[in-house]
Amino acid sequence: MNIFFNSRINANQSLLNVLFGQQQKAASSQNTGCRGTRDTLTISASGKEKLTKSTSGRTHNTSIDSSIDLKSYIASAKKTNQEIIENAGTQINAKTSEYMSTGKAFREALTEKYSKLAAEAKTHSNPENYIHSKYFDKSSEYYETNLTDTERRIAYNYEMQMCRTGKINGVNYQDSLFRGIEVDGDSVDSDKIQFERALINSQISNILKQAGVDTSSITKDCTFTVDPYSYEITVDGVDEETKVLMQNALNVGR
Repeated sequence: MNIFFNSRINANQSLLNVLFGQQQKAASSQNTGCRGTRDTLTISASGKEKLTKSTSGRTHNTSIDSSIDLKSYIASAKKTNQEIIENAGTQINAKTSEYMSTGKAFREALTEKYSKLAAEAKTHSNPENYIHSKYFDKSSEYYETNLTDTERRIAYNYEMQMCRTGKINGVNYQDSLFRGIEVDGDSVDSDKIQFERALINSQISNILKQAGVDTSSITKDCTFTVDPYSYEITVDGVDEETKVLMQNALNVGR
């Protein structure tokens, strides 16, 4: 069932703001210096190929990059979000479960990459010296030849973090793992908004079913209006008996 919210509520606050009592904010991606979300992207194999330099030296980092399936991380995030929606419960609150963003999925991918690199570093007698030499000492047999200066700094910081603490901080989309990926840093996080709406729809549907309302009979003419002060929900577009049932169910505890 789809729940259609009355647009009149926008004259005061959006439905999500009223239900949650707070403004939705665009997320800031760490280490990028750019506000916005990180869910609009294009993975281009040709873009990766174009950015890879032709070198005859050591290219271990980018070999590991090519072994990591970023699309599988995105698919896993979408599956997680769908499972959350399917198990929504009966409380109207999109904050009951944490949205799995592309940024979080890509942090897991970066963790996979640098876990492998840090594990290799720890096989050397002095892991930190080894890490430094592979990124900054051109005379070293371990020197990575096909990284840009920016990628080199990022990789060094990430690998040192993983080696020292067992984790990395943030997601930097200038890491070589993301070559060929276009990210719209200024876009609205529409995927998250859609997720929260779908979660609320599912929660409302569960509440109504629990109250004995036949949700299959609810049409697109049914509208919900939320009072921005009392948070009371009123229903229009259904018969009076169904309206009373729905309003009583939705306003419990308000």
